[in-house]
Amino acid sequence: MAHYRIQLDDGSSHTLQAMRVRTDAHSLYLEERAAGDWREVFSHPKDRIERIQRRFTENDGSWTWLRERLPAPMGVRAW
Repeated sequence: MAHYRIQLDDGSSHTLQAMRVRTDAHSLYLEERAAGDWREVFSHPKDRIERIQRRFTENDGSWTWLRERLPAPMGVRAW
């Protein structure tokens, strides 16, 4: 599972594991798969999120945090 760091507009941050990130018109959701269904790990209003980062492991074992874009809302075509 991927590691994500969510930084909020109040200066706090949350580091969580999730299998997928999705959004709707108002919120960001991090989810994991459990018993054949998606289970919410974290949710927060999109307008209160400063940035989202995903952790990648380098060949030497060190970590790099790269900024991620918020995904397009489910059911909305980006084109």
